Amino acid sequence: MEKIAIVTVDYNGHEDTLSLLKSARKLDADNFCLKWFLVDNGSDTPLEDQKPEKIIDNIEVLQTGTNKGYAGGCNFGIKYALNWGADYILLINNDTLIGDNSLVKKLREVMKADKKIGIVSPKIYFASGYEFYKERYKPQDKGKVLWYAGGYFDKRNVLVVHRGIDEVDSGAFDKTEEIDFISGCCLLLRSSIFEKIGFFEEKLFAYFEDVDFVIRAKEAGYKMYYCGNTFLFHKVSRTAGIGSTLTDYLLTRNRLYVGMKYLSLRTKFALARQTFHLLLRGRREQKKAIRDYLRQKFGPPPWIKTEKKAKKYPLKLSIVIVNYRTPNLTERLLETILNQPSGYDNQNGEIVVLDNGSNDGIDEIIVKKFPEVKFIKNRENTGFAKGYNRAINFTKGEFILMLNSDIEILPGSISTLLKEAKKRKDAVLVGKLLLTDGSVQNSCFKLPTITGAIKEYFFNRKNEYRMYHPKGNTPTEVEGAVMANYLIPRSIWNKMGELSENSFMYFEDIEYCRRLKKAGFKIYYCPNAKFIHHHGASSKKIGERSYEYLKKGAALYHGRIKYLILCFILWLGQKISSSQKTP
Repeated sequence: MEKIAIVTVDYNGHEDTLSLLKSARKLDADNFCLKWFLVDNGSDTPLEDQKPEKIIDNIEVLQTGTNKGYAGGCNFGIKYALNWGADYILLINNDTLIGDNSLVKKLREVMKADKKIGIVSPKIYFASGYEFYKERYKPQDKGKVLWYAGGYFDKRNVLVVHRGIDEVDSGAFDKTEEIDFISGCCLLLRSSIFEKIGFFEEKLFAYFEDVDFVIRAKEAGYKMYYCGNTFLFHKVSRTAGIGSTLTDYLLTRNRLYVGMKYLSLRTKFALARQTFHLLLRGRREQKKAIRDYLRQKFGPPPWIKTEKKAKKYPLKLSIVIVNYRTPNLTERLLETILNQPSGYDNQNGEIVVLDNGSNDGIDEIIVKKFPEVKFIKNRENTGFAKGYNRAINFTKGEFILMLNSDIEILPGSISTLLKEAKKRKDAVLVGKLLLTDGSVQNSCFKLPTITGAIKEYFFNRKNEYRMYHPKGNTPTEVEGAVMANYLIPRSIWNKMGELSENSFMYFEDIEYCRRLKKAGFKIYYCPNAKFIHHHGASSKKIGERSYEYLKKGAALYHGRIKYLILCFILWLGQKISSSQKTP
């Protein structure tokens, strides 16, 4: 059965969101599975407290923990829905109301008529009482005034034009037809479109992200369709506000971004001339927007604080595991998490296992023995960073615990890490790794530098370049640690972004630690949280390619010149060391 996910982003608009859910109680979902994903985009009060699941069945609330903007909030929900297995995704604003219970069904029928159709949108009316020009209309016309009936992108003026806007619907836009532009207010998307063109451009924050996305979709060969025989109602700009300083800023800056990126030289020239005029005579927020565009400063407006206070997450802990041809070890890891006092709370946690293209029977093991585990799989091995990024995109805990599949949890280790995390907010925590013979694995390091290598290999200064493990029984601050067991608060994950996917494997942990240090976050080694490590179990499955990935990862991290210098220093240092040991 096909899966359709509805994704709705809410930022301090809970009343509107609940009204939308009430209007959607009778949505027709015959012959497909329909699930709603509500993204609480860092609201001041948690959407979860409103108990939306009491209004409508089959719903999940996701907490971003910070205001990611409309683009980022959509991406957050879309990535989660894709991991759920959605074949289609319906994006719908929280300030809308369902008018036709067959909305999803009719949009899906249009999509299924042609595989080249990537996006479909319905007719959208102003919600009664929310029209731009309320005095124009008779009482019986309220609820029939068009906001969107298809549209086009005016490339000469870098503006979006809605057909029929402010007109009372006379039936002139009842057809289903191909169009030039689709509004981000409500649109059904084919899931494959995200694999081909990526997601919404998050640096735009809000406004024009739909224009940017539609342009990229059309360049990739997808068609846009308008379905005129289904509809919904829109309250219009309830989050940002019509004519607000926020909309003034974002529309000005993002219009410049789209115009300069995609349009003709003639249009760019006209836009530049208009921009110069606004710099002289425009409103204050327009001038700020232009200056920020010229500096290439994107994201939220500078006066918006996206991180306000601690958020309420649906779960405390999300454990993520990537399996690559280690089914027995992954099975053992899950047993040590679930079948002993590891400190994992099944009522307030979740476990996500991703199979990274190994097809080794791990899915059968999980279905039979661990039904509570969320399982997803890649068709092929995408590497360490991509695998963990995808798995983390299917989580919703306040803390994320990354575990290698060749780890075993010793009793109480998870609860020990969480206890230390409460004491050390805004810090990443790692535990002690024990090899299978009981010895301690060297798993911490200083960020690798040429100076550190010289100190270690020529002046015998320990722990300057090679890995080590801190002594003692109390948590110790370190510059870096391997990612075999890595507890990251989601607040840090939001600020730092995903793991770098430039390297297939190796050095993604070092690169992430470098970013943490640069951003002012700390890493603590917690020796009382202990994990057994079957070191190198996955990398052995890759064979000789493992060394090639190591060299490539090092070259990407250091840059070609520093990498070659370091190789020479290490080679020479080892030569000197071996000659000194020779009798």
